[in-house]
Amino acid sequence: MTYLALSKALRKRYPSAAERSAFVARLRDAEFKAPFVYKTHDFPQALLEWPADTRVVFCFGSTKDSAFSVYSAKERYGEDWIRQHFYHLHATGEYCDLFQRDILQQAKQIKEWAVFEDVPVLCVHYDAIWDHQSDISEFTGLKMKLPKREQRAPKEIPTELRSAASHVYDSIDEIVEELPRCFIASPKYADIVAKLPV
Repeated sequence: MTYLALSKALRKRYPSAAERSAFVARLRDAEFKAPFVYKTHDFPQALLEWPADTRVVFCFGSTKDSAFSVYSAKERYGEDWIRQHFYHLHATGEYCDLFQRDILQQAKQIKEWAVFEDVPVLCVHYDAIWDHQSDISEFTGLKMKLPKREQRAPKEIPTELRSAASHVYDSIDEIVEELPRCFIASPKYADIVAKLPV
């Protein structure tokens, strides 16, 4: 959603940049081409060599809710989507492991992006994106407008899997809740993210 809003804002500001938005599974395969909007689930290391005028918006949130979304996505999108999504997230296990451990490496994502400084990174909690549209716009230089916020549909997760998910993700989410809802990545958050199990 944030990616689509930023892509639309890019097209408005730079009409000639109509085709300048893309998903990239691995940032090492992307190149800096301003103005351009990339979406990825990758880790930040590939950006070590990118120009300082690169801007990253890192969206994060409840790891348990995210795992529930992936679980329910299998029925909606099928096995191929799950396989691709697991590749994009550098998954360290199979779909059947989703509630056994953090196979999607969400804790590692947050741990790395929250302190990454080689290019500016604006970290925004998913539930706070609507409250920080102007911050995102100012940070990126693109006046984005999100669609009206809608309540997330409740996910139908069997009780035993909910219990297993709580065992894996609740302790991660407690640490994630210690982070501000919107902040510039900085080493000052290292003490918080150091507690994440990775």
